[in-house]
Amino acid sequence: MSLHRYLLILGSGADGEAQLARARAALADEGRILALSPVVIGASVVAGDPHRYANQAMLLETALERSAFNARLKALEAGLGRRPEDAACAIDLDLAREYGADDALCWENPAKLEHPLFMDLAAQVAPVR
Repeated sequence: MSLHRYLLILGSGADGEAQLARARAALADEGRILALSPVVIGASVVAGDPHRYANQAMLLETALERSAFNARLKALEAGLGRRPEDAACAIDLDLAREYGADDALCWENPAKLEHPLFMDLAAQVAPVR
């Protein structure tokens, strides 16, 4: 069985740290958590959004290929209470990078890492290549 290593950016604007803990527990059922950054709580990275968010990066290893894993992330978000109409995002589980077994970068979604906060969190858990 081939294993895949993914960099995730987790965020919550509703019940921040507790919601991230629920997300981590759900993600642990999907694979093995290899590394976690500290949780950072602060203002939204989106201009004009008045909400505060808890954010964290995670490196996770799973047997799921990227498209299947991304679909699983969306299902987990829905299960954790994410609704499109919510002003403050209940949970956001973003797939940002995939790494090979040798830590080589295989794939990246630059839009998920464009803010310096997310780059900083990512650098704490995964190689930047």
